[in-house]
Amino acid sequence: MGSILLMVIVVFIAAIVQSTSGFGFGIVCTAILPMVMPYKQAVPLILLTCMFLQVVVMVRLWKHISWKLLILPAIGSIICSSISVNFMLGLSDRTLHLILGIFLWVLALYMIFLAPKVKLKGDNPWIGLVAGSLSGFMSGMFTIGGPPMVAYFDAIVDDSLTYQSTLQVYFFLTCSSTLVNNILHGNFTSSLVLPACFTIVSCLVGTLVGMKILHKISMSMVRRLAYLMMMVAGTYNLIQLFF
Repeated sequence: MGSILLMVIVVFIAAIVQSTSGFGFGIVCTAILPMVMPYKQAVPLILLTCMFLQVVVMVRLWKHISWKLLILPAIGSIICSSISVNFMLGLSDRTLHLILGIFLWVLALYMIFLAPKVKLKGDNPWIGLVAGSLSGFMSGMFTIGGPPMVAYFDAIVDDSLTYQSTLQVYFFLTCSSTLVNNILHGNFTSSLVLPACFTIVSCLVGTLVGMKILHKISMSMVRRLAYLMMMVAGTYNLIQLFF
């Protein structure tokens, strides 16, 4: 029950981060949940839980979705997420924790120091394909596919509601594809049904709270806390390999 309580708290925080900033659910959950459960089971649990968050946002902002912006990124994402899931299955938990620890540190440093300076040209649709492919590979491997698509949509979308709604539809398509691949490879087992019930409820509550406080909090503070959590979790994943 202690592990489930930690999952509920982490998912609640992650849902607030994503529903206010547009991404971050996978970052927060992937940083913490593999500490209390096998990595290959944490991935499908995170994917399934996050999909409920995405559905809530999609329903509320349905009329703002720009479907034409999704085609090429979604194609690249679905193909590359399938490749990365198969790649992940061939690695041991020890190797995955090593890669995850390094990845979390690199991603945190990138998001803090480099991401604000990176500007993509939105008038080239093939950039969308590349961004979607990279995002899909990261999603299948780490459930963290947000950064490439956040940068891409930020470059081509001016309206905040169109940005948020279209981004969540993209994440929903990617999560669906990656989850199916995980189920087919046996990563989602009956032991995840009970934790999923708790995390889904926690996610929905966190999403509603996040959407309520969307205009009352500092987004830079939310993101900095998420990046700090990534660094701490990355350090933990590396330390536990040696002790």
